[in-house]
Amino acid sequence: MTESALVSERDLARTYDGGAYSDPWTAVLDYQAVMRYASQHPNKGSGAISSALEMPRGRIRGWVDGNGKPDAVRGIEAAREYGWLDATYGDREFMALNTLVANVFSGGSIATENFVPSFALNHADHRSHVIDALESAGVEFNFFHKDDDSRATEVRPTKDAPVLGRTLAVLGAPVGPKAELEDFSLPWYLDDAPFETREIFVLAYLANRAIHQRTKDTVQIQEQRSKAYRDELAALIEDVADEPVTSGDRMVTISADAARSLRLQPRYRKRVEPQD
Repeated sequence: MTESALVSERDLARTYDGGAYSDPWTAVLDYQAVMRYASQHPNKGSGAISSALEMPRGRIRGWVDGNGKPDAVRGIEAAREYGWLDATYGDREFMALNTLVANVFSGGSIATENFVPSFALNHADHRSHVIDALESAGVEFNFFHKDDDSRATEVRPTKDAPVLGRTLAVLGAPVGPKAELEDFSLPWYLDDAPFETREIFVLAYLANRAIHQRTKDTVQIQEQRSKAYRDELAALIEDVADEPVTSGDRMVTISADAARSLRLQPRYRKRVEPQD
């Protein structure tokens, strides 16, 4: 059985303002109907098409003349060019999107007003894995706050940044200040995802948020969000590690066995190589 794409045109369209349409997806369907009719009747202008399809001429004139199209249509076309709309779990494009979603949860954000995503670089700085993910997604990006010692360096996509942000939102990435969101849970697609997808998400999350101990092999994640979210996160990590992970007060604790299973490298101690 063929896998279904995880980002649909309809869901992406509904992240846009529909303007005269209460449902932006309806605007996409109307645009497609107008373009289809126009291609089948090349000698008819906007007035004739308006009458034939019973749509306001003022609304479709720009579509027919080629001077405009709904914002949702532009977004769908851009997402399709990047391969995001056709991507399934095993595809390179989706692996990149999955990593970027994990980075929104663990070290980034999506702006409410324009859906532009931004990602803080972790301790690896310009070698942070999020840069590889952006390159794999096929988007151009730039660095911000590089010379500001009071702020973490951020990387943001440039061209088609809002389309990427909307695509990540469809996949369940939070939009807006995460501290203000009441309904906060892990992405829906992880529920039925194969092990590799869940593992990539967990490792990307931990690369940004893992707190290594100087004297212990356990690893912790500090989480200010709800207990339900901490429980959900702990269950996901435990499922991937197949070793104990517990949720406590503002913390998720990854046992030493789980940390070793996930191959988490302690940052504070030199790695001891096994003796022959």
